[in-house]
Amino acid sequence: MAPRKTTPKNPGTSHPTPDTSLSAPTLRHELPGLTRSTGPAADLPGGQLTNLPPASDRPSVIQIRDLVTSDGAIAGDSSLVSHSAESIRLYEVPPQARSVLPPIGAEGLRVHRGRIYAEVQYTTTTTVMVAWDERIETYRVRLPQEVHPSGPALRFDTDSNTWRIAEQQNTRNPTQPLIDRQITHTDDSAVQTRLPAPVNQSSSQPAPMTAYVDTRHYVWNEAVSNYHGYTVMHRKRGLGSDAGPELHYAFKDDNGAFVVVEPSTSRIDQPADLLPGWTDHHLWDLYGLHGADIILFRTEADRIGKRPLWARIREQRQQKRYLDEELRRWQNWGLERERSNHPQDLQNTTGSEPARDHAITPQSDTPTSLTHSPPPHTTDVSTVTDDIPPYGHQSYYTWDHAQTNYHGYVEMQRKPGLNDTHGPRIQVAFHDGVALTIVSPVRYSANNRVLRPYWRDIDIWNLYRIEGEDIVRFRREVAINGVQPSWVKLREYTSLREQWIDYLRLWTNPDSPLKSQEQVMARFQPYNLSIEQLGRLVKEISPSGQFNKMIGDEMPTWVKSHQARTLVVTRFEQFGPYLTEIRDEMIRLRNQGGGKSLLQATLTPPFFRQLLRRSGFKPNKHNYLYRDDIPAVFKVDERTPFDLARAGALLPQPLSAEGSTSAIAVSAMFSLKTAMGFAHPANTVLPSSSTQTKDPLTHSRRIMFCYLIDTRDVEVVPGPDNRIYNATRVNPKPVDDKTLFPSMKMEGHVSMQPTGFTSRRIWLVNSTMTRAATVDDLYTQARGRVTDTNQTHDVAIESRTQAGVLNRDEYEALIDDVATAGKRVMELPPGKDIFSTDITFPIETITLPETPSA
Repeated sequence: MAPRKTTPKNPGTSHPTPDTSLSAPTLRHELPGLTRSTGPAADLPGGQLTNLPPASDRPSVIQIRDLVTSDGAIAGDSSLVSHSAESIRLYEVPPQARSVLPPIGAEGLRVHRGRIYAEVQYTTTTTVMVAWDERIETYRVRLPQEVHPSGPALRFDTDSNTWRIAEQQNTRNPTQPLIDRQITHTDDSAVQTRLPAPVNQSSSQPAPMTAYVDTRHYVWNEAVSNYHGYTVMHRKRGLGSDAGPELHYAFKDDNGAFVVVEPSTSRIDQPADLLPGWTDHHLWDLYGLHGADIILFRTEADRIGKRPLWARIREQRQQKRYLDEELRRWQNWGLERERSNHPQDLQNTTGSEPARDHAITPQSDTPTSLTHSPPPHTTDVSTVTDDIPPYGHQSYYTWDHAQTNYHGYVEMQRKPGLNDTHGPRIQVAFHDGVALTIVSPVRYSANNRVLRPYWRDIDIWNLYRIEGEDIVRFRREVAINGVQPSWVKLREYTSLREQWIDYLRLWTNPDSPLKSQEQVMARFQPYNLSIEQLGRLVKEISPSGQFNKMIGDEMPTWVKSHQARTLVVTRFEQFGPYLTEIRDEMIRLRNQGGGKSLLQATLTPPFFRQLLRRSGFKPNKHNYLYRDDIPAVFKVDERTPFDLARAGALLPQPLSAEGSTSAIAVSAMFSLKTAMGFAHPANTVLPSSSTQTKDPLTHSRRIMFCYLIDTRDVEVVPGPDNRIYNATRVNPKPVDDKTLFPSMKMEGHVSMQPTGFTSRRIWLVNSTMTRAATVDDLYTQARGRVTDTNQTHDVAIESRTQAGVLNRDEYEALIDDVATAGKRVMELPPGKDIFSTDITFPIETITLPETPSA
């Protein structure tokens, strides 16, 4: 991608306009100023169709091309090199104007008022205005009054940090594809890459002009429809070579006109060996490919399992119905590939059968275009299962997290014994600290200077989630303009504070090695900045990495003033901007069982300790942090709901030693899904601090009930919260400390008095985790039903339970009966893990007795 275009309405006043093109990026490996003689391109003037004779021999082919190209140059004009031999002095910036320009940057460029200037070595060093030329992918010299550059092309000289006039032959060759090759990174780690192939291979983009057949001179059979949709057109008898070539292969466009194309090397009457479900017409209609480009597309797509980056969807096909069709093709690609691995099956069918089995009809605005393609095939998805990992899945690969190159890429090698149907031999990925994400790599050769060399690819990806050639484009535009390009967006963070820290880490170090996240947090910790203040600070970063009007690491005046105010931690109102943030962080870290507190790392210890108190944390007699605003916890217990209802309370089963709470500590979980795992009949493991029952029946023969306990206004010591915010108390534990502490990730201790919790606080949860009812209502519902033996329903169910019968469904049926009776139940969203803070209790209604009438 080119840098942002600088075409001001009023010279010297406007700012560059960003390139907002949404087309797929072209795979490139060069950097600004380094013209290449190789690579996929076909946008140079004067391009020819390789399958056609010279223009003098083709009077019957009507050539349609724009008189004015996209950048304003006359079609066929040689302006790309017309000035290359002229003196650079024609474009030289006057000395008085040169004196007001900013210093020369690392890439030999100066940027002033949205215009770009380059230092050029001619006979001596001089300064000229330049602009990026999309066609040759380098800078060209321009005059101030020009919208588009007319001067010679430039190439960058890394030794002198200046630019030189490029040789004419350095412009791109439009007939060069991409191949795989091994190169060596700057860290000497050899990896597989994609570099331009030799010049004698085919183009990776369609020809820049469209050639139509003059149908007055040709005949063809409309009834004949070959597999790939070609129309074979023969020159009429009696006409000589001046009327055109003897034979044309053509596709019909949306208007029904015949477009001259070069056929691929595949047989036109049967599917191709690679990607048999894609006809040549599909590839031409969607991507504009024909000839050798189709073979190249099939080869690369079959190898990597997706569309090659150099194959762009035509602008006329950037519509939903075409894009949906392409998506459907790639979703069914694995099935088509399976067929392509058995070509003998195709050879045993008739000419019409392969079309019926493999073809996908190309979309078109006119019915006539459909006559050149076989009927569509409807894939039977009933045989597709979720048990088979997709193409290129990580389960097919091995890697070593410790083995990364300078830019942070992890190389993934396909496991021995697996073939190409499982994915490419080598893939690369980034590790975000939790999981691997497969990405498209950027290959930097020894001859190319990496712009912003201290920014690794993984650092850019971490902040923006861009990869491949978007990183090259990003580096180039930042080097030119010094600011974040408008086309990139910050990725979604779970913590806005983390987002700003990562942003400051990158943009405050443009010309020096990046500091670690911990170092950046330590730099800003003394100032106790809120999220809003960090966002304000981000906006004040200058292109040099310093803050506006500041020197070195100096902070703005308002930051220092805020720091002074936070030295006094007794003012309650100053903690308001942080309360929502610490609540969200606390819940997020607790629900995931632990992690790192960015708030704690970016605030001074006295300020943070006071924030903990203001947010609801309190220390108990053991100096553990507890809260009394956690709505509920989940507990696994062998006692039936009828046991609890008859007793009128859930009585504590004391731990073997004193727990972490002020009263009797009872173990519970903050995740319903985790607790339900312990309630499974086959699960014999209970939370580490729970007391084991002495019942002779083993756990595997007893029902373990999962209860929801109402803990509003009750002391709860969360294990995760203490490990994060009270680490000095938890670890290391003093030698003389005999208290038990919640040991599991999702575990906490509930403080319970000897009288226990009233049964109105206890809810039984069904095994599908979708509904819960109080044990009192379950007991009342069961007492109202009598069994055949004149026993009440609760006694009958409980007796079966005590006999070791796994009759969980009978209790769950009672929960549904309670709901049917209109009593209070708790409805939980299905398929979602429910955490303590997700619980909202339904309002309890009180029914008053009727007053007898007088």
